[in-house]
Amino acid sequence: MILGEEAPATRGTTMLRRIRLAATALTIAAGPLAPTAPAIADGPFQCPPDAACLYENPGYTGAVTVLHLDRTPSQCASLPQTVQSGINNTPYFISLYDAPGCSGSSRVALLPAHSAKHAFPAPMRAYL
Repeated sequence: MILGEEAPATRGTTMLRRIRLAATALTIAAGPLAPTAPAIADGPFQCPPDAACLYENPGYTGAVTVLHLDRTPSQCASLPQTVQSGINNTPYFISLYDAPGCSGSSRVALLPAHSAKHAFPAPMRAYL
C-alpha cells in the first residue's frame, strides 16, 4: 500500500456504507411526513359543522367535548366532564342536565339547534 492511498474497501465495508446511505436518505425523505404537534390556536376552538361542542368553562373555554349527532339524542348520556357553555351546530335540540343520568335534576340547560350559550346556569353533567 502506498502512503496517502486508501485501503481497498472490503465487501462488508461497502455494504455497510450503502446501508447507512439508504437509512440517511429514508430519514431525510420521511421527515416531512412525520406527525407534528397540533398548532396552538390563536382564538377559541372552532366547533365543526354538524357537531355540538360543550366547553368545560363559560365563554367557550377549557376542555371541549365534541358530540357528533346523526339524530336527536334519545337516551341520556353522561359527559366525560362537567360543561358550562356550548355551541350546537346540529339541526337537533339538546337538553343538558346538572346530574348524571338526566334524573333528579332541578337545573336544565337547553341548547336549541344552531345556537350557542355563553354560560349555562350550572355545571352540566349529562345530555339528552
